[in-house]
Amino acid sequence: MKTLEESIAAAMDSPEDVGLVPYLPYILQDFWAIGTPPETVIDLVKKHCIVETQCVASLRNAPSVLDLGCGKGAVSVKLAATLKCNCYGIDGIPEFIEIAKAKAQEFGVDTLCRFEVGDIRDVETWRTASQFDVIILGAIGQVFGDYYATLSTLSEHLTPNGTVIINDAYADDTIEFKHPLVLHHRELLRQTQQAGMELIDECTDAPTNYAEEYESLQKRCKELMAKYPEKASHFENYAHSQIDEYDALVNKLICSVMVFKKQKTLTAT
Repeated sequence: MKTLEESIAAAMDSPEDVGLVPYLPYILQDFWAIGTPPETVIDLVKKHCIVETQCVASLRNAPSVLDLGCGKGAVSVKLAATLKCNCYGIDGIPEFIEIAKAKAQEFGVDTLCRFEVGDIRDVETWRTASQFDVIILGAIGQVFGDYYATLSTLSEHLTPNGTVIINDAYADDTIEFKHPLVLHHRELLRQTQQAGMELIDECTDAPTNYAEEYESLQKRCKELMAKYPEKASHFENYAHSQIDEYDALVNKLICSVMVFKKQKTLTAT
């Protein structure tokens, strides 16, 4: 299995360069939300958790949320502030967790949000915490393996009507596209069904300012190249890799926030 640093590097589109990981807080300092738009997740939780399970936005019976790879806590903090969800966020970068805790205090939801540094692949660190109404994987890739492995793992920790929300990109079945971490839509659905889950909804028009993100990443990488010339290759390679990544996200792939539930079993009559 990959080390935690290797897993983080892969999630940040730099799988061959673990030396970049300590500098990610600097490179990503301009963003609170990293990849996943909180407002889209809030809308999907309202639609598929609160309404469907008849939960109300109160501390006593609001949905419980596990935010894996929570980054700086933007999704969890805004879920807690808007819907009074009880959120448990885990991320492998300590600086991100410190920001998440500070943001929870700033928004007055520190009693609803718990953030910890950890390796989300180590299921033992969170499996005994609870069964969750919502589990979120926000733009961190297939850290548990493919979709079959990911959904099979997560489904064991859902409440009976629980929901998995994944922010990811996939390729349309009509185009030729090869990437080790990107599936065609047909294959994604096949693995989903194999895991006993179904894709019940998705949002493919979530607002994301890729141009602004790209410019910020390039700016911060250049600053690091100037500050640490002996490590310039790390930052230069990452900046260059983002050219292809952002091009694919904008022009070749379908970026989606997807909602999965366990397949309903038919009862014989």
